[in-house]
Amino acid sequence: MSAGSWLFTKGPESIHIVRQEGGRLTVEGPGAKHQQHRFDTEDAIQRFQVTLAEELSEAGWVLFGVDRERRTGRERRTTGRGPDRRNARAARHAHA
Repeated sequence: MSAGSWLFTKGPESIHIVRQEGGRLTVEGPGAKHQQHRFDTEDAIQRFQVTLAEELSEAGWVLFGVDRERRTGRERRTTGRGPDRRNARAARHAHA
């Protein structure tokens, strides 16, 4: 799978591009700007994301980071984490 999100920066400003399930892509920034796009195919979302990245680069934006989507859609654990496990871990960090 391709990147889950990209972060572009230009001086103190940033643009965060996030790929979501269902063929959606969100562009957040710069500032309070927020756009949401929907695509019917993986190919279409790929083309849009690459074109947008090229346009941002040409405008002086720098690709600062990529967060790859690592989930495969299946749960690796055979049993879920119970609340007792999470609470014990949080308690250890609180007392550290």
